[in-house]
Order: sequence, then C-alpha cells, then structure tokens
Amino acid sequence: MDEYDNSVFYQPVQKGVALTVGYLIGTRMDFLVENNPGYKDLFERLSQDKEAVILRSLCNIRTNLMLNYTNTERNIVFNLQNLDRQEIYKEDVRTLAKNDINIIKVNYKVNRYLVDINSLISQHILNVKDLFPEWVKWDYIKSLFLMPKGQSEEAIKAESKKFIQSRLLYPFTRYINWHPVEEGNILLNDEKFLKILYRQFKDEFSDISKVKDASESVKTNIYDFIKNNKSTVIVVDCENSDAYKLASVLKQLDQNEIERIHKIMLYDDIHTTRAWTFLNKITNIPVEHILVDRIKENKSLVDMKMCAGVSASYYRDNISSFILCSSDSDFWGLISSLPEAKFLVMIEYSKCGPDIKNALIENGTYYCSIDDFCTGNIKNFKMAILHNELESRVKDIVEIDTKALLDDIFTTLRMEISDAEKQNFYKKYIQSMALHIDRDGIMKIKIQD
Repeated sequence: MDEYDNSVFYQPVQKGVALTVGYLIGTRMDFLVENNPGYKDLFERLSQDKEAVILRSLCNIRTNLMLNYTNTERNIVFNLQNLDRQEIYKEDVRTLAKNDINIIKVNYKVNRYLVDINSLISQHILNVKDLFPEWVKWDYIKSLFLMPKGQSEEAIKAESKKFIQSRLLYPFTRYINWHPVEEGNILLNDEKFLKILYRQFKDEFSDISKVKDASESVKTNIYDFIKNNKSTVIVVDCENSDAYKLASVLKQLDQNEIERIHKIMLYDDIHTTRAWTFLNKITNIPVEHILVDRIKENKSLVDMKMCAGVSASYYRDNISSFILCSSDSDFWGLISSLPEAKFLVMIEYSKCGPDIKNALIENGTYYCSIDDFCTGNIKNFKMAILHNELESRVKDIVEIDTKALLDDIFTTLRMEISDAEKQNFYKKYIQSMALHIDRDGIMKIKIQD
C-alpha cells in the first residue's frame, strides 16, 4: 500500500437501479451484459424473476408495435399474420404464453393491441416494486412504464408520434413515459439516471451515498492488509463510528476476501444506538459485543476498555493486525503504544480532523473512510432494526391478557352468565379486536359492533 490518503480516489457509481430499468423496458440482453460485466448476478436474478420477465416482454412488444406500426398493421390486415407469426414479436408472445398471458386476439389491429398491452403493464407494474430499493421513490419509477391515458387510442397516437420523432432521446430507443431531452445515455449509472428522473418531477435526488461506492483501490488495500497479516480483528469504537455506514462497508466488501478476519469486537456504551446489536445479521464474521458500564454518568470508559482489549488481543491472543473503526483522535495513543502491531483505520471525514490524518500518513498507517462505501445496500439490516424497535415500543401498549380481561369484566359488572355465553362474548368481541389507525396517525383498539 503505497498511498495512505485515499480521498482523491475515484468513487465508482452503482448501476443496479438503472440496469433494472434497462432490463424491464426491453433493452437487448447482449448489450446489457457485454457493457456491464460486473452485474452478471443482477441479470441472472432478473431473468429468473417471473414478474420481471413478464414486464420486460410487455414493454418490448409495446415499443416494437410503436416502432413498426405500419409494417405490423399491414402484416395483420393483408398477410393475415398475427403477432405470434411476426418475427419481431414471436419470442415475447411465447414468453407471455408460458406465463399464462395470452395476448393474441382475432381481428385486432395495432391500436387495440397497444390498449391491451398498456392495461397489462398497469396490472403488472406493482409486482416488480421489490426489485428496486426502498430509498428510490417508487411512484417516479412506476410512471416510466405507464403511458398517459393509455386506454385512449387518440392518446396512444399522440404518444407514439412523440416517441417516433424523438426516439434517439429515449434510452436504447425503448419507450418510456418521459419528456424527451438530450441527456446522453440516461441509464449510464444510478446517479445520472436518478438525478434526471427526479428532475422530471421537479424534485432533486441528492443522497449520493446511496449510489457511490469506495474505489477498487481502497478495497484492494483492505484486502491486501488482511492477506499480508497472520490474523486480523476489526475493532469498533461504537461511540465514534456509525453502525449503518459500517454495515455498508461489510456488505460492499467481497465476502471471500474478508473471510480471514478473526472477529469483530464492538466496544459499546449504553447511550449509543441499538443498531450495533444487529451487525451479526449481515456478516458471517463472529461478532463480540462488549458493553462498557459507566461509573460516572457523564464519563464514558469505552476508550480505555478498547485500548485494554486490543492490547490483550495482541499480547495474549497473538492477533497481529487490527482494522480500527473510530474517528476519535484518542485512538492515536493506542496505535503509538503498540508499534509492532499493524493498523488500518476507518474514519468518517466529518468527524476526523487533518492533524490525526497527517499523523497516520507520517506513521505509514493506511486509512480510509466508511463514508465512501455505498449505503444503498443494507435494506435487510435496517428493516431488522426497525422491526425490533417497533415491536419493543408497542409491546407494552397492546400486550393484554385477554382471558384475565374477560374475567375482570364480568366480575366488575357482577353479571351472572353461563360459560357458553361467556365464550360467545369472548369469540365475538375480544378475539375480533383489531388495531385501527385513523387519518391523524392515532392508533386505537377497535371493537366489533
């Protein structure tokens, strides 16, 4: 590792969202694969997804009907060749038929086919929502596939005319619902695509961390650090590091490259986020969570505990190298006190000043920033945390012993009632109770009338 300051390295931009749109609108597969070799897994997943395949075929047929309107009409009327007998449509018609969608109709012309295809796209578009990350505005994505007033032949005619006249301004000359302007390849990468898409709705896509990733140089330096040392541990100062950003680092790094890491040691304080307890959900690396108690409420002991733990790992457990995640300048004392140990430091730019960076460079200690890694890939991590937090908050609100409630009701009312009547009341009113959230977001228990 000759370079220690990676801040000037180019950050590659993700393409998953843009390429998913490209696949669904019917872009040629050979073109997609040849120009995006790193996304082979994505294309395989899309090709095996029934709803993605259906929508791709529908969009492909719609675009080809618009581009070949006259020839298609002539073949239907004069040559008695329906779509399933015309070469340009055969494969997509067969694909739809395999998925129980038969679009072939007798005595149909192109406009009527376009009405039907638009209707089918409207019916199936929601089924591909989960192919896109939740941080992308779904309504914007969905709008690309829905032709305005797509059941009106007059509207279809107008939209087809606009498309034909400006087809070179559409991605790969495939139809989408947008205002055609000269933007080059709008599906070049996620940053470009989402900025253009949001702009069409007078909105702005600004969370670049979702679409940019650390450079290959940064990742290679991390892999080399792990390979070149006998044993490596990731040590995290949870007070001075971001759980979500570190989760992104672990997701973006090649799992085969980091499998030699011995374990992750989390030095945590009771006042940090509970997200740290879920880090083991996204990695196969063993996670040791050390929760550090406070003697004084206003004094954290995490730094001291972490220094002691790293020293013990080096001298007692023969751990030779450490990936240290912290933006606190106090970690320099740890590094300087173990001159024979190897350190790689992961910081956050906004929390780490130039003095400590310069000290790391002068010491020959490589550092990189967890800010550089793509944060758009930790949906499951976030959902697990959110689900747990919601469950813990509502548990005490709605957890009721319904059998005790039933007995208390009749005891309080001093009502004589048979066991059968009691059970009927329980089944009808208590077992059927449900939570109801009103328009103001207030949640109440609703009892059947």
